[in-house]
Amino acid sequence: MRTNEADIFGAGDVTSFPLSIRGDQRVNIGHWQMSHAHGRVAALNMLNKPTPIESVPFFWSMFAGKSIRYAGYGEGYTEIIFKGKVEERKFLAFYIKDEVVVAAASLMFDPAVAHVAELMAKGNVITKAQAQAEDLSWLQM
Repeated sequence: MRTNEADIFGAGDVTSFPLSIRGDQRVNIGHWQMSHAHGRVAALNMLNKPTPIESVPFFWSMFAGKSIRYAGYGEGYTEIIFKGKVEERKFLAFYIKDEVVVAAASLMFDPAVAHVAELMAKGNVITKAQAQAEDLSWLQM
């Protein structure tokens, strides 16, 4: 979280940072969960305790009584694979880029996206083939 100025650190919605799940691509994600992670990592680095940021972006909300969740970083995705029934407002969407799941979103399909975030945090690659499979037991739901 160190800036290009010596001893100056940044955190929060306006800070770009290396996103580990995307090969340290510099990104900007304006959400409190990432800002919270920034603050912790920036503080540790200020204390001379070198610490990389390794948090997986995870967002959630309730809207009109429906649970909405999103994990990952979908910029540049080229395909979406849906599970469940969009028309019934209960589905899971996998965002695919280069044959890999880069993000997932759901509406009333809990806890699928939380499991995707856990797998990403462990460094697991979720493939397009896994997303396409009828058997989603790998999601541990």
